[in-house]
Amino acid sequence: MKVTQFLSDGGASTIERLAPIIESLNSQREVMARLPSRALLDLMDDFSSRLLRDPSVRDLDGVAFLASWLRRANLEKVLRINLGGAIRGLDGFADVGGARLAARPRGLVAMWMAGNVPTLPMFSLVPALLTKNVCLVKLAHRDPEGMDTLLKVLAGASADNVSGEELLKSVAVVWFDYTHHELNEEMSMAADTRIAWGGAEAIRAITALPRQEHCTDIVFGPKYSIGLIDRRRLESGSGLDDVVAGFVRDIVAFDQRACSAPQTIFMERNSALSLRAVGERFAREMARLPPKPGLDAYTTIRILNARAQWAMDEERDVIASGAEANWTVCMDRQVSIKEAVQSRTIFLTEVESWRQILPLLNPRIQTVGVSFGRDEDVEVFALEATLRGVARCVRPGLMNLYESPWDGKLVMSELVRWVTLKP
Repeated sequence: MKVTQFLSDGGASTIERLAPIIESLNSQREVMARLPSRALLDLMDDFSSRLLRDPSVRDLDGVAFLASWLRRANLEKVLRINLGGAIRGLDGFADVGGARLAARPRGLVAMWMAGNVPTLPMFSLVPALLTKNVCLVKLAHRDPEGMDTLLKVLAGASADNVSGEELLKSVAVVWFDYTHHELNEEMSMAADTRIAWGGAEAIRAITALPRQEHCTDIVFGPKYSIGLIDRRRLESGSGLDDVVAGFVRDIVAFDQRACSAPQTIFMERNSALSLRAVGERFAREMARLPPKPGLDAYTTIRILNARAQWAMDEERDVIASGAEANWTVCMDRQVSIKEAVQSRTIFLTEVESWRQILPLLNPRIQTVGVSFGRDEDVEVFALEATLRGVARCVRPGLMNLYESPWDGKLVMSELVRWVTLKP
């Protein structure tokens, strides 16, 4: 079994074992630890600018948001959220609440990535680099799906005395078959922190691998996201078109493959708009979308099966784009979480009250897109929802925006070791 390594020049090489890669990464630990945080932030800011100008990544899903996320002002905000008043601790000891603390890198961060979002590896890699770790990233697929191009753009970035090409000596992006247990064990045993993204089976397999005693885990398992529109918003009609448009943007992004994309949207029964009327609003907004560039046979069959099931059930309804399976709105009054079909397929469910959906909420529900007529009502809902495990309650249009915390985790804070000095 061979390991494919994707290189900073956009190419790839093949080796037999991970050992040489791990040895090379470990040799960069001290180099990374001594890089000034200011220079790393400037480098990412330059990377952001290059992404917006480079035609080779223009069509990559999520690249516009990635470029925005990489801006220095945003990354500084993320650092403040994660490290509070201790950002200076990344570069040495700092006074924090009367104590002398420093945030030292964990060491080697091993990352097992999911394959649903092409830009996803960057949202693990950049936090690990800003906290001055070296990184071993395993992609989900042999096809790098744009990650090789992103590495090439990053290699060309520069700031002060730090270049992207030099920085990438502290990064290795690889692929090998997930069934190769020895390589997975080798990767796991090299890690000071493991980051795992994926479905339940993948997460179980990764976390069961042997590891060093001090190794910590950051796990992003399978998630499902929903929407909710309350009675007051529907009856007032104020901003409802923007709400629907926001949900549709969340649906279209990443073809609903992201864990933060809405699959089921609940609406409260109201005196102004019927379930069918709200479904037609979603259908009109979806109809404005350009046709999907391509659709695999498996997803097409799932969409057509869902349409047929809803059409044949007297208690359900469906509005669809046509035989081309471009978009589908399925409607019912069964208070349940529907199995995700994805690819612009949404399930609109009418409930008497949002309190009916509380028993459905648990830590598997990541994001709820919420639109309420009164701010005080949405806060009441958010307190109830997050008590049951929901990680995010955000307005429609923001569901897919990767932010900190994510899944309840302050990732950068978990990528450092907090150390104390008492001279």
